[in-house]
Amino acid sequence: MQQPRYYWQALDWDALTRAYPPPGRFEASTGRMSSDEMRALQNDRFLARVADAWKLPFYRNRWAAAGLEPGDVRGLDDIEKIPPFTSDDLKDAIDRAPPFGDHQPSSPEFFADTHVRILTSGGTTGLPRVTLFDAVALEVQAIQSARAFWVQGLRPSDVIQITYTNSLANAGWCTFNGAFHWVGATPMTAGSGVVTSSERQLAYARAWGTTAWFTRAEYLARLAEVAGDTGFDLHQLKTRQIHSHIGPDADGSRRRALEEAWNAPVYDNYGTHEIGEIAFECREKSGMHLSEDTVYIEIADIATGAILPHGETGNLIATSLYRSVPPIIRFNMRDLLALHDREECPCGLHTHKLSNFRGRSDEMVKLRGTNVYPLACMEAVSRDPRTNGEYICVVSNVGEGLSKREHFVVRVERKSAGVDAEALRTDMEAALHRDLGVRVDVEIADPGALAVYTGLGTQNKAKRLLDLRK
Repeated sequence: MQQPRYYWQALDWDALTRAYPPPGRFEASTGRMSSDEMRALQNDRFLARVADAWKLPFYRNRWAAAGLEPGDVRGLDDIEKIPPFTSDDLKDAIDRAPPFGDHQPSSPEFFADTHVRILTSGGTTGLPRVTLFDAVALEVQAIQSARAFWVQGLRPSDVIQITYTNSLANAGWCTFNGAFHWVGATPMTAGSGVVTSSERQLAYARAWGTTAWFTRAEYLARLAEVAGDTGFDLHQLKTRQIHSHIGPDADGSRRRALEEAWNAPVYDNYGTHEIGEIAFECREKSGMHLSEDTVYIEIADIATGAILPHGETGNLIATSLYRSVPPIIRFNMRDLLALHDREECPCGLHTHKLSNFRGRSDEMVKLRGTNVYPLACMEAVSRDPRTNGEYICVVSNVGEGLSKREHFVVRVERKSAGVDAEALRTDMEAALHRDLGVRVDVEIADPGALAVYTGLGTQNKAKRLLDLRK
């Protein structure tokens, strides 16, 4: 007869915190390791994850097809021998071995013996992509988030309002666990706008003393817009810091506008469903520190896959140094960022840093020989005070036969019905031409008209591309 399994027995907690120091310990230990010490630590953990991966058909078959045998990869110096994979490969793995795929352990014995959570990513059509999380994955991701929170100023006395919904998606849980388990702050899990309306979000923040927020920049802007429309003074709130994912913001104008509206610093972070909150700004706001003891990062050329020198922008390829359920080795996230040299920051941390997020390569549209990324439109739209920052790029095919071509239009919401739509359209076309290097059409929409396409307020990530070519 089966006996209950207690979560507190799932881990050796002392060993976990020695291996992956939470805030208060991280800053004086792995956060300050020399380059040689960190490389040695990463190398040991990488080899352990490679051994885990050889046990699974997904990796075993892919690596054998690339001519690899066990023992061929002897350390990080050999990592480029391993073929990268994408989310498309994970979907294929699930199709081959439903419902969990051949890339992660999923036998009945495994579920009987292991504390496991089912979380998902994607899934706009059909079933979403499942990722299994064991206790190590859950708690290390929580520690990653807590490290970010701590260096950005979150303390046990804070109330942090989380506008990511606690659902099958990982972001809300990762944030909650980090703030609650590993900082000791008080989380308020308000969820997205579909769970708690924007007006209610603001009312709760005022009534319950929110001092910190975890939310995407798009939703921060939406809350500021609602505050303006309803006469709610954001500056009356007790907000001390905002932990966010800002997105493309090369000139910093988006951050400045948000900080002015909220009267609080806004910090950028970068995370993935599978590997967690792997990079975060400190109070210097000079790039995002990598949690290097948890992840190894490469940046690859979009076209050739060749690994790029530090400072160049390309696809981020991530290898988890802690995950066995499932192993994640050379996952091409198709997120566009740059990796910068390892250095000591004035905050005291000694790490590589990531640039701000610059878009997704799999959303690239080839327009008259120029690569156009929907997220690259964000800066021009956000800069213009006549917009509310909301837009969506629509790409479609027009014409037939040899005259068939792609049509790209950016639909932009004006801030109010009083904004001159024609003047805004003309100016936006000129601004986007300067930013993108190619002319695109612009259509002006009324406030809120695009939410049905972007999903703003109803899901964690706003969509910026509507692809009608298929």
